[in-house]
Amino acid sequence: MWVLNELTVAAADVDADTLVDALDELYPHLPHRRAFVETPAAGERLAPAMRERGWLVERDVFMALGDRGDRRADPGPAREVDEATIRSVEAQTIAEEPHGAPDIIGQLLDARSRFGAAGGARYFVGAADGVDAAHATLYSDGAVAQVEDVGTLRAFRRRGLARAVCTTAVEAALDAGHELVFIVADDEDWPKDLYERLGFEAVGRPWCFTRPGPEHPAHRP
Repeated sequence: MWVLNELTVAAADVDADTLVDALDELYPHLPHRRAFVETPAAGERLAPAMRERGWLVERDVFMALGDRGDRRADPGPAREVDEATIRSVEAQTIAEEPHGAPDIIGQLLDARSRFGAAGGARYFVGAADGVDAAHATLYSDGAVAQVEDVGTLRAFRRRGLARAVCTTAVEAALDAGHELVFIVADDEDWPKDLYERLGFEAVGRPWCFTRPGPEHPAHRP
């Protein structure tokens, strides 16, 4: 849901005023709006001006699976599951986030169900002490696969569950013969280091500028 109301910017010479005006024209009725800037140099140039305007500035890293990496994992913690099972785990991990109000949880789970149906999704869950505590989704168009929606309950972190579900999803993609497997991470957060150890390599660093709606703390007085 965070990446909806989004404008993709391919031009390298756009300025902040032009970008904001374009988003205002596209989404005048929607408080939450976002720009995805493909060119890293353009994003870096725009970032200071967008911050001054009160927009949230983020940089993603797109990572493609390479030939190297340590994808060893105990097969016990992770398994493929049905949608009902993963939604139960996701509801718990979302509830632990600042935006985890019940109505938001419902919207996110509904959206993920629709995305899953459209994206040929397969679901993976990791367990510890008899508790399903981690999850990952594998989207596919038959040739390209994306590992997404990775999460772990706070009380079960640092037990290798995220590694286990990601590894199991990656191996499922490889077994299915995908030509490309990729994942998207925050370039300034630690999960990208885990993905790198699993064999993912950075192939692009786009920038994202978001004007959040009233649901976000940055939008509140």
